[in-house]
Amino acid sequence: MKEQTPESWNIHKNKVRNVLLDALCLVVVGEIISLLAGVEFSWDVTIATAAEVVLFAILAAIAVKNPYTSILSALVIFIIISILSAAIKPSYLGGSIIIKIFILIYLVRAIPDARELQNALRKNAGDKRS
Repeated sequence: MKEQTPESWNIHKNKVRNVLLDALCLVVVGEIISLLAGVEFSWDVTIATAAEVVLFAILAAIAVKNPYTSILSALVIFIIISILSAAIKPSYLGGSIIIKIFILIYLVRAIPDARELQNALRKNAGDKRS
């Protein structure tokens, strides 16, 4: 984010929100791949995945005001639920490991943009108060 204009902030707000929505969709795709891989169905993993999807949707809505916090929260939630799912049903991990790695990389790569946008939004809010 080189340019510090409100128009560019809107573009980056949408970018951060879209990263979270893309990750949400990929979580669903990973769940479907795990089910299609012939793994026995597990309600525990499905409920954890559904909770993850809902939390990602909430974080995408919050990303407009707090992009950095939203991305970091999504990353932590993703890691925790992936570990939890692997502990509950290790065979589920095999079907979607490539998707999970892609989501992890995708979220980590969005952190610098979200941090820069968060700083710009705080600076703009500070300028308006003065």
